[in-house]
Amino acid sequence: MARKAMNSLDVHVAVNLLHQTLRGARLDNIYWPPGRNGVLMKFKGPGGSVNVIAEPSVRIHATSRAAVLREVVPTGFVAVMRRRVRGSRLEGVRQLGFDRLAELSFSTGHKLYVEIMPRGALVLVNGDGVVEATTLVAEFRDRVLKPKVRYRPPPLQEDNPFLLPPEALAELASKGADAVRGLIRGARVPGEAAEEALDRCGVDYAAHPSSLGGGVWECVAGVLQDIYRESLQGRGYLCRGEKGLEANPFRRERLECSEHPTFHSALDELFTPGGGEAGEEPEVARLRRSMEEAVKLAEEYRRRAGELRRAAEAVASSYQQVDEALRRAVRGEALPPVAEVRGNKVILELGGIRVEATRGEDAGRLILRLYREAGELEAKAERAEKAFAEARSRLEEAVRRARLRRLRRILESRRRFWFEKYHWTITRGGFLAIGGRDAGQNESVVKRYLGHEDIFLHADIHGAPATVLLTRRLMPGEEDIYDAAVLAAAYSKAWKAGAGGVSVYWVYGRQVSKTPPSGEYLARGAFMVYGKRNYIHHVPLRLALGVAMHRDLPQIVVGSEDAVSRYAIAYAILLPGDMSVGEAAEKLRATLSRIVSRAVGEEAALKVEALPSGEIEARLPGRSRIAGARAGSGDARLFEEALKDTPLQRPKCGGTMVKP
Repeated sequence: MARKAMNSLDVHVAVNLLHQTLRGARLDNIYWPPGRNGVLMKFKGPGGSVNVIAEPSVRIHATSRAAVLREVVPTGFVAVMRRRVRGSRLEGVRQLGFDRLAELSFSTGHKLYVEIMPRGALVLVNGDGVVEATTLVAEFRDRVLKPKVRYRPPPLQEDNPFLLPPEALAELASKGADAVRGLIRGARVPGEAAEEALDRCGVDYAAHPSSLGGGVWECVAGVLQDIYRESLQGRGYLCRGEKGLEANPFRRERLECSEHPTFHSALDELFTPGGGEAGEEPEVARLRRSMEEAVKLAEEYRRRAGELRRAAEAVASSYQQVDEALRRAVRGEALPPVAEVRGNKVILELGGIRVEATRGEDAGRLILRLYREAGELEAKAERAEKAFAEARSRLEEAVRRARLRRLRRILESRRRFWFEKYHWTITRGGFLAIGGRDAGQNESVVKRYLGHEDIFLHADIHGAPATVLLTRRLMPGEEDIYDAAVLAAAYSKAWKAGAGGVSVYWVYGRQVSKTPPSGEYLARGAFMVYGKRNYIHHVPLRLALGVAMHRDLPQIVVGSEDAVSRYAIAYAILLPGDMSVGEAAEKLRATLSRIVSRAVGEEAALKVEALPSGEIEARLPGRSRIAGARAGSGDARLFEEALKDTPLQRPKCGGTMVKP
C-alpha cells in the first residue's frame, strides 16, 4: 500500500525548497481542489507561476498538476484566505522544530500553518497569533483549535535526528525492541531513512540495539548524515518496496527507484490523482496492479524458459556423458562427479548449469522434456504479455474516463458570468449582446440593463427575445448591430417555425419605455417603442455555435459566423431542422471535440468532450440540423479582452429610461 503522508524529513526538504523558490512571490489565488481536504495556492514570482498544494495530515509541496485540481466553489476557509491574504507577498516558509508542521508567513502579518501530523488542520492566524479560520474545530488535551482563540501548535519534535552524535543515537535507540524500531520510536528517525541507514551499514532490522557495538552506531550516525546531505540537494526518488510506493529525497539502495528532477515532482507522482497509487480511482489502481503483475509474470516465465533452453543445450553438448550418468543412476552404480542422486531426481552440474533429471530418463528424453517445458513457459509469457497489452488499453481508457469526470466536475462548478443566464453573444467589435429567454427575462433585460445609449433589438415577429446591445457609451458599428440581430432572430419563434429568415428592427434605449399610452396596458415583457425603427431585413436563421477557451477552460459561444469564428477554436453552423435538442448537443460535442483535437491537441479536445450536455443544450434555439463544422481562428486574446469588459458583476444602466 502506498505511503499516505509526508514524514518530518519530507516536510523539512519540501519547506526548504518552497522557501528558496517562493520567497517574495505574490499569492495570486487560492482554491479548494475537488475531492481533496486542502487548498491549492497559486503564487506568481519573477520565475513565473508556482502552484502549492497543502493538505492537512497529508502533504505540502509544489505541484505541476493544478489543471486537474481546480476549481470548485470556495469553502468558508478559502473565502477567508482570499479576503485576508490574496494579493499579499510570501515572506517565508519554515518548518517548526523538526516536525510535520509548516508555517507560511505573509506580508499582511498573517500566517498559515499546515499541520501534516494525524488530525492536523490548516490554520490561518492574524498578526496577533489569533485564529481567523481553520479547517478543523476541536479541543485537544493540550490545546484548543477554533476561531478567535490564540493558536498553539501541537507538541513538537525539536531536534534533528539526522545530526545526532553516535552516543546520543545509541542511547535513544536503546528504548526500542529492535534496531529499526529503536531508531523510529526512540530517535524519531523517519521509517524509510531508518531502514536505509541500517541497510547501508549491513545491520539486521531485528537486531537488539544493545547488541550493536559503538562502531555500528558510528556507521549509522554517519549514514544518517549522508542521507540528510543527499536530501538537501532537492532530488526526488519514487521507490517501490514491500509496503508499496514511497517518495523520498534520497535513493533507497535496496529498492527499485526511479529518479525525479525534484522532490516536488516525486511527491506529485505519489499523491496526486493519476500520478501514483494514492488517490487513484479503484479501477485505475486495479488495472495498474494488473499490468505490473503481468509484466512480472512474463519476465519470470521468459527467465525460466531461458534457463531450461540453456540446460537442454548443455545436456546436448555433453550427451554421452549425461546419458551414461543417467543409466548408472538407474542401475544404482557409482556416478561420475557431475551427477548426484537425490531421491527420485538426478542432479547434473554441466559447466555451471544445474539440470534436474528424473531417474529412468535418458539424455534424449531429458532434452525433449526441457525444450517442451521451455515452450510451455514461453506460451505462458506470451499470454501474460497479451494480458499486459489488454490491461494497458483498458487503463488508458479508464484514465481517460477518470479525467473526463474530473474535468466535468470542474466545468460544472466554475463561476458563471452574470449574463450567462440569458441568451448572449460577443460581437465582432467585442460588444456584449444579451436577450431574454422568456417574458420575465425580457422584462429584466430592459429594466435592469438597457441604458439610453444602448441599442434595443427585436425580431419583427410575435414571440422573440428583447435583445440589448450594451454599447458601454461607445459607438458600435453596423457589423456589431448585425451580430446582435442574428441573436434576436435565432431565438425567436421563427426558428421553431422553420423559417429561412426574419426581419429585425433596432432603436436606441431612450426610445424604449415601459410606460403605455394613457388608458392602455402593457403585458409583462412588452414595451413601447417610440420614434423611427431601423430595420435589418431578411436576417437568416443561421446560428454559429462554437467553443472558445477562457482561462484554459472551454466556453460555448454563439452568434453570427463572422463573430464566432474569431473567438472559437472550432464551431458548427446550425439551421432549423428535425434533430432534437439533446441529439444535436451530443453530436455537436463529438464534432467540436474531433475538430479541436486536430487543430489544437488531445488535451483541449478532452476538455471539450467534458462539457456538460446541458451547457450546449441551453444555447440551442430548438430542433436543428448541422450544416457544417470547421476550425475557427480561436483568438483567445480577443475573447479574453471582450470578457474583461463584461465583469462577473452586472453593469449599471446608462440612465433611467424615459419616454421621448
